[in-house]
Amino acid sequence: MAWVATAIIGAGAVGALATGYAANKAASAQEQAAQTAANTQLGMYNTTRSDLAPFRDIGNVASADLTNRLSELTSPIVMDQATLEKTPGYQFNLTQGLKATQNSAAARGLGSSGAALKGAATYATGLADSTYQNQFNNAVTNQTNAYNRLYQLVNTGENAAAQTGSAGTAAASGAASAQIGAGNAAAAGANATGASISGLANNIGAYATYKGLYGSGGGNSGAGSNWSTQQVGNYTMPVATA
Repeated sequence: MAWVATAIIGAGAVGALATGYAANKAASAQEQAAQTAANTQLGMYNTTRSDLAPFRDIGNVASADLTNRLSELTSPIVMDQATLEKTPGYQFNLTQGLKATQNSAAARGLGSSGAALKGAATYATGLADSTYQNQFNNAVTNQTNAYNRLYQLVNTGENAAAQTGSAGTAAASGAASAQIGAGNAAAAGANATGASISGLANNIGAYATYKGLYGSGGGNSGAGSNWSTQQVGNYTMPVATA
């Protein structure tokens, strides 16, 4: 009977629509979850980048300072007499020592004699010899400390930049994986919808073939049934009418 065919095809249409609706809802939910995950990862990356920004800035400033002073801080230490005389405390010690030498000579009645002058020269030479190594070591220490401090700050900035890059790579990888998962879910939903509609179409085709072969037998077999269409949701479905 025609109403039986209509009921069968209608049930198939409802089943196809239900399958498609469920698949689309599942795909939509997964796409939304993927976007939320991607946004969360991007937010965490931006937070990490912001937290590390001061350290990157310190490294940039230190790098510029080290570059500007690189020749000064890596050149050999020169400690000649002229340089030695410019070191802290040397002139004071020399002045005080010469005064003491002159006073000692005057107390012995030598005044500005040759012996007094020789004593002053001897003192000056001895002061240079005794302080040279200390002043050289001090210069090396100061130069090394200045270089190392700037270099450590450069390393701080470099490490912060590397951590920022690693965080960015991880965020990009996670977001890409989430988007791929969303795409796969959408494709699975589309495939499920297509398969359900295809199955319905096959059933209708099989029924139409059956009617073509056996529908003219008369009686209550529904031989006089015709086909029309009916809108079901977003789909136009064929239905059998008496």
